[in-house]
Amino acid sequence: MNNENKIKEPLIVIGLTIIILYAISFIKIDYEIAGFKIKTVDIFSDIKKENSDNSFLKKEFKYHQPLKADLLIGNSLSYLINFFKSFYISNDILAIQGQKTKITGNTQQLSYFFDALKNIKSKPVRIAHYGDSIIEGDLISADIREALQKKYGGNAVGWLGIVSQDITFRTTTKHTYSDNWESASIYTNNPKKLPFGISGEVAIPKGNSWVQYETTKIRKSLKDFSIVKLYYSHAKSSQIFYSFDGKPKQSAQLKTGTNIQELILKPEGKAQSIRIEFPVAEQAYVYGVSLENESGIFVDNFPLRGNSGVDINQISPAVMKDFSKYRDYNLIILEFGLNILGSLTKDYNWYEREMTKVINLFKSTYPKASIIMISVHDKAMKRGSNFVTDPAVLKLLEAQKNIAMKNNIAFWNMFEAMGGENSMSKWVNSNPPLAYKDYVHFNDLGAAKIAQLFIESLMNEYK
Repeated sequence: MNNENKIKEPLIVIGLTIIILYAISFIKIDYEIAGFKIKTVDIFSDIKKENSDNSFLKKEFKYHQPLKADLLIGNSLSYLINFFKSFYISNDILAIQGQKTKITGNTQQLSYFFDALKNIKSKPVRIAHYGDSIIEGDLISADIREALQKKYGGNAVGWLGIVSQDITFRTTTKHTYSDNWESASIYTNNPKKLPFGISGEVAIPKGNSWVQYETTKIRKSLKDFSIVKLYYSHAKSSQIFYSFDGKPKQSAQLKTGTNIQELILKPEGKAQSIRIEFPVAEQAYVYGVSLENESGIFVDNFPLRGNSGVDINQISPAVMKDFSKYRDYNLIILEFGLNILGSLTKDYNWYEREMTKVINLFKSTYPKASIIMISVHDKAMKRGSNFVTDPAVLKLLEAQKNIAMKNNIAFWNMFEAMGGENSMSKWVNSNPPLAYKDYVHFNDLGAAKIAQLFIESLMNEYK
């Protein structure tokens, strides 16, 4: 038996490890492998004295999705959070972060939306909310919808896609579908050059495909619906089958033709679920459904994960014009930003040009719709032991102000509404927290706060 004392060996290994890691921290690394950015890691950054120069301002940082586990864990508690929010969290607590921020730019063109509100008893009012992952899972949109429906009437969730990326953490609707759909979108591949619908998506059944939607009790205004509108094109002469609340199946005939078609399905009274079956392979290009009721205000949530907004230009003007016959939006909200921060260029002129094309697309197809751009929000990066505003956010913010000004639309500065520079750290560390520890995404409470601040600013312009 070897009785030699080896207590020093672990200490030697630890010491050598620290020396190696310290040496590596001096090696400058800054490149990408398979889409992942590799950068130098300094293990002593938290105890080093911060430099007084501004050299860090010259760096750009890539925006990443939070870990899916973070989203799943956080959003799986949404029912509990919303219950807690409804009964125990006062407006005073939610008001800890954020500040009132006036809408700027061409606020006169908001009159299209405000005039529609004045006539809401005679015609429904529709809002399209486009954004990146910040609105995925119906975040922010759901709170805007709820606030406006409480004030002006209406219920039901509105637009829902066929194949969706957010069904695992969206709480406002339970959405399931079969695994035999062919799909494409502006945020994924589209090798067959399929035409995208108004949501930037399209799905094709492969035969005996189905999709099902079920309401939840998370929001009082979303507990049921009385109308289902199905949108499709390029249909074969064929039938689909559908059933409400598990009742016997009914059938409906699809119209042929390349134009966008709207098929209206109605239950007897109110319904809480619908299942739609497509028995024929390549039966149609299917774009989505809308769950509605007869009157009131509807807010459609259009999340484009990982997108800067410029890819909306991939939607054909003809398709957009077709949709406008059925979904006559009175207000279009554009909420993009952080996905552009990963660009290697420091020049945002190209982004201004491309977003101008997007705005012109909406202006030409929805000439009587108000358009408002919501700016990028704060995103924090670590500097020493602190989390501070990513400097690229400030540059993008100026580019977005220019876009709104040059295109004569309204502009709401979400960055300022959060509290300006270094506000994301405060939102993450507030009690209760309003954002995830990725220092990028809002949680349910933060989304509700953003919606509250936005609605207050919007309605302050209503005369």
